[in-house]
Amino acid sequence: MSLLDQKSFLSSIHPFEVLNEQEINTCIKNMDIAYYPKHSILISPENISEHFFIIIKGTVHETYEDEILVDFHKDDSFDANSLIYQKCKNTFLVYEDLICYELEKKTFLNLIKSNEEFKDFFLNNLVNKIQVLKNKEFTSELSTFILDKVEDTIIHEPCIVEHNTKLIDAIEKSLKFKTSTIIVKKDKTYGIITDSILKMKVLLKNESLNISVDEIAIFPLLTVCKDDYLFDALSLLIKKTIKRVGVVNFDNEMIGVLEQIDVLSHFANHTNVVDTKIKKANNLDELKNASKALINIIKTMHSKGVKVHHISNLIGQLNTKVYKKLCELIMPKELLNTSCFIVMGSEGRNEQIIKTDQDNALVIQDGIDVEQYREYANEITKSLIDFGYPPCEGNIMVSNSFWCKTVQEYKNEIARWIEAPDMQNYMDLAIFFDSFAVAGNKNLLIKLKDDLFEKLHNKDVFMAYFAKSTLAFDTPKTIANFMTKVNFIDIKKAGVFPIVQGIRSLALKEKIRETTTIKRIKLLEQAHVLEHEMASELLEAFDVLGTLRLKSQLKQILDSKEINNEIDTHTLGKIERDLLKDSFSIVNTFKKFITFSFQIDKLP
Repeated sequence: MSLLDQKSFLSSIHPFEVLNEQEINTCIKNMDIAYYPKHSILISPENISEHFFIIIKGTVHETYEDEILVDFHKDDSFDANSLIYQKCKNTFLVYEDLICYELEKKTFLNLIKSNEEFKDFFLNNLVNKIQVLKNKEFTSELSTFILDKVEDTIIHEPCIVEHNTKLIDAIEKSLKFKTSTIIVKKDKTYGIITDSILKMKVLLKNESLNISVDEIAIFPLLTVCKDDYLFDALSLLIKKTIKRVGVVNFDNEMIGVLEQIDVLSHFANHTNVVDTKIKKANNLDELKNASKALINIIKTMHSKGVKVHHISNLIGQLNTKVYKKLCELIMPKELLNTSCFIVMGSEGRNEQIIKTDQDNALVIQDGIDVEQYREYANEITKSLIDFGYPPCEGNIMVSNSFWCKTVQEYKNEIARWIEAPDMQNYMDLAIFFDSFAVAGNKNLLIKLKDDLFEKLHNKDVFMAYFAKSTLAFDTPKTIANFMTKVNFIDIKKAGVFPIVQGIRSLALKEKIRETTTIKRIKLLEQAHVLEHEMASELLEAFDVLGTLRLKSQLKQILDSKEINNEIDTHTLGKIERDLLKDSFSIVNTFKKFITFSFQIDKLP
């Protein structure tokens, strides 16, 4: 291999690309090409190597007590830890004849001292390593706007008046600020007066302009912090169907107003167009056309590198509006007011991006004839299928009488799920726990959640069996487990489900009402159920797994194939493979934590 080829090869290996030309040249001068036959032991607890290895060809297994922990292939490198800390508890065994570069220990350690980025990669914890790899993988397609904060866009100077100010004086001040928005300060809270509020509460009621502003101001004004991500502000605007929010600093002092139109201009992904179409839909055809536009938003955001949980959050808000509008178009108002349409499972957790199925139900107020709702429930299911939401294979839809009944009937089901548990009952309870109200009387669902928590009090054995399903599917411990045997792996079963179910079990035990997995993880950390390191690792792994699944599903759509949760492992690049390997490692560690937390290993 020529000197130029060596430079090119070494510069392509992460994190050697961060080295300058002089450092690269130093590496080349102090490394040799070596050959090791199969079964050779490179590193062991008794024999710490004096070299850092970079594989040109072949395979090496890192093992502990004959269990394969990691498999290393072409372009992989190892083992920095044994060189840095002069100890190693694992054994590195050549599995396939190995040709590799050996970089001298002294040179490697000097690079650690002289290059901060190089050092950080090897000395950082797993979370930081994953973040570094993710940044490297997606930098080429990452638009800077996803990292933009609220303070990075247009913030309008606020026209602030005290709560006892006369309305006429406040209007005069707003004219000087050239704004139609008046912020009203009352103690440590803020309210808002807009043109529409003036029309409704003053002009139409022929009210005097000498009244105090706090008589018509809307309190509290929703706010975001200047340091918040702009994408989160957009999600809030979409969720609340509002046109502006206040912007505060770290001391909660009002520093400006963020307008929806400015945020939308910043992103320019047509979300406002879809939102408006949903809102203005007067019939099912118009609503269907609006919902079909969601896939284009998903493609646009994914191509720009938007994080999966941001995409799912925004798409979830828009889907919620579709469901709500659909119920309003189909169900008579009096029936909708005495019932609650809920979404469950991944939809309830706000984690279904691509329309893979529908999990929904209808909760009906006690004392009302359920048969009145059957016709409308069937039409809702039929319409959702027509809109592109595939039917649920388990028939978990409002058209199924099991998922369309009164509050008391659901309470009876909850009791049965807990007192006579089997696999189906565990599944029904799990998806119901993730339920989220999207239309009708939301208090009906709140009552059922209260009943669920009450019935689960001191049910430790039940909770252990409920959590046991976290272990239902195998998670590969090495990439070799699937890279060398099959082309495809179900990433939902192997990685996503164990995180979702494990976190769901902990949330149920702690009576946490939040449904999204990410927010549950953060709340569990706040409750000291999860340590900070584990919570951080789970968040990173969940994002990696979700990103790889979404990328695969978008490819399936492009190829006109049936959408599923499988990824083609042979199409993964090296960095994606490293990300997947680290994510599976986190999942397997989490499984052990769940086993210990619920004492699953002690179950009969």
